[in-house]
Amino acid sequence: MRIRTIALAALLHLVPHNAYSDGRVNFGVDFNRTDVAGAYDEVGLAWQGFEFQIEKEFTKSKVLVSGFAVGVRGEHFYAFTGFGTVKDVHRWDEGTYLSLKIFRHFDLSGKKSWALGPSIGILYGIPGTTLDRTIGKGYGDAYEYTHVFPLRNSEVPKLLAEKAELSTNSALFYPEASVALRKKLARGVINLDWIGGVRIIKFGIVDSNSQGDAFSEKRVLIPSVGARVGFRIF
Repeated sequence: MRIRTIALAALLHLVPHNAYSDGRVNFGVDFNRTDVAGAYDEVGLAWQGFEFQIEKEFTKSKVLVSGFAVGVRGEHFYAFTGFGTVKDVHRWDEGTYLSLKIFRHFDLSGKKSWALGPSIGILYGIPGTTLDRTIGKGYGDAYEYTHVFPLRNSEVPKLLAEKAELSTNSALFYPEASVALRKKLARGVINLDWIGGVRIIKFGIVDSNSQGDAFSEKRVLIPSVGARVGFRIF
């Protein structure tokens, strides 16, 4: 918990308390794909996310940052209930995160209509069942499987956990890094971003066969691509 607190404080410390130039609302979508390798098999994970952000850009860029954004991220997940009778169940407490990001913009054209924006961020929330998968093969005594799942490393407030019927240690905290190519339209009133990035999530891996179970941990770099549209509101 101490490391997460330090990371959050470091990001907030980089945000100067001075006048702002642009405030925007952003809507984005991204696609993520990776394989988590166990002893017996590789488990493929693929999912998409949707994010709403409030972005602030400073009047003048600092050495490290041009602005920051806070947002809410939801991930589409696939699940079954009622022994498979209901598919694609949607719940607010599955794959939902709060995010904080800081970014630095570099203008690529004289009219400042194109910009390149690297960013780093942290996400805190409850991962969906899409990240919890099992691959098995064989039958009888020869059956073996590999099960992967995100290692929950943070706590959910007790009141929220009780409301969602979750344990208090159900949350996931992880970093991400990305680069956005931004096109400014209508004198900056509308922005279009094309984004490439990487998420860093630590997974637990259980390999099981007739000889017993083995557990391991692996930190996985997950490639991500997406797009975002933003509208200046103040």
